[in-house]
Amino acid sequence: MTTHSDLQKALEPWGAAEVEAEVSGLRNRVWRIRLRGERCVARQNDRAGEALDWELDLLRALHDEGFSVPLPIATASGERRVGGLVVLSFIEGREPEGKRDAELVGDELRRLHSHLPARPQRPGFRACHELIATDRGGDVDISLLPAEAAALCRSAWRDLPEREPTVIHGDPSPTNIRIDGDRVGLLDWDEARVDSPLLDLGALPNAESAGLPSADFDRARRASVAWEVAVCWQLESDYARRRLRELRDLSGKLSP
Repeated sequence: MTTHSDLQKALEPWGAAEVEAEVSGLRNRVWRIRLRGERCVARQNDRAGEALDWELDLLRALHDEGFSVPLPIATASGERRVGGLVVLSFIEGREPEGKRDAELVGDELRRLHSHLPARPQRPGFRACHELIATDRGGDVDISLLPAEAAALCRSAWRDLPEREPTVIHGDPSPTNIRIDGDRVGLLDWDEARVDSPLLDLGALPNAESAGLPSADFDRARRASVAWEVAVCWQLESDYARRRLRELRDLSGKLSP
């Protein structure tokens, strides 16, 4: 297990760092740190280098287009990462709450989906429509799911209204969003990939904030929940099973 002293040593390429607290410990380990007096975030994961580089390239492109996202901070020698360890700028704000915030988040996600030029798929990842016929992509391995859960996930993705694939955030839950006035900050791009934009929009509270007709939103919600079931089945089993119960309910309501 990484101690604060171990982390401080690992962060030496960036300079003297003060580790304040560990703030996550599931798919990645994330710490709040101070680097040269500035609050930052350190994140360690075990993704392949090309998949991590894709994310870091994306963050730079988003920042240059005016999005409020964590920006990679280079080491003293100019490297963006050391293995799977990266240091990212800190985004101020609070978690969204209420109708106005939900609408702001929906607007920002739609801006993301329409604003960036086409990009290649993240190395090692697959879009949900590919996982209808293929088991593995990114953090998903359908072969690990019980047969009923796998069938429900694939049915949800098959029933998703057709949209042009685009870069999506991949996990726009409230904990990954910061509201600062009218500005929306989007954190934790570890699950970003090229996929249907409806997977992001289906994570929003309602059809109004998603900017979708009710029928499309219902299918987007089901597909988004299905993704959570599949991606979390091994790592967060209790959470995944709760979402599976939700997926069953949503699937029953959409059945003819």
